Amino acid sequence: MKTEVEVREGLRHLPIRPVYLASVGHEGKKNIISIGMFGYFSGKPTIVGIGIAPKRHSYELIRKSGEFVVNIVDEKLMDAVKICGEQSGRDIDKFQVAKLTAEKGSRVKAPLIGESPVSIECKVVNEVEVGDHVWFMGEVLATKVREGYDWKEGLLFKWIGEDGVYYRVGKKIADY
Repeated sequence: MKTEVEVREGLRHLPIRPVYLASVGHEGKKNIISIGMFGYFSGKPTIVGIGIAPKRHSYELIRKSGEFVVNIVDEKLMDAVKICGEQSGRDIDKFQVAKLTAEKGSRVKAPLIGESPVSIECKVVNEVEVGDHVWFMGEVLATKVREGYDWKEGLLFKWIGEDGVYYRVGKKIADY
């Protein structure tokens, strides 16, 4: 038997999800935002999306530039995820504070995060306002992968009560 609970509490029972760092830039300004809202929207062309609240500094930069980079996060970047999720890029240079390297992309002007094992360069093709977030859907123009990276090193995040907990991908349990 299931019992109805408050919506926020019920959603905390979803399986853990990946966390990403989205990097953006426009006219000399650059920023990083921690992202938990990520989705695949199309295979051909390949469209991925990130959800960002309009009050965020990164929202403004994406609207102006029309591009973003999704950077995969591993254990080495846990502190950066926290910094980039709790601080505002209006007040600090997150690349400097989080000790991250801004690298030039091959297809977009938004910076890649040098320490990230995988960076996905995207050009915005659609924006959809959904509740308190806007989904920026971007066509994937290029991907960069660090040699030797294993996808199982990706960082996962789960809210447990008021605390956030990080995980790595577990073991295989069955074939599809």
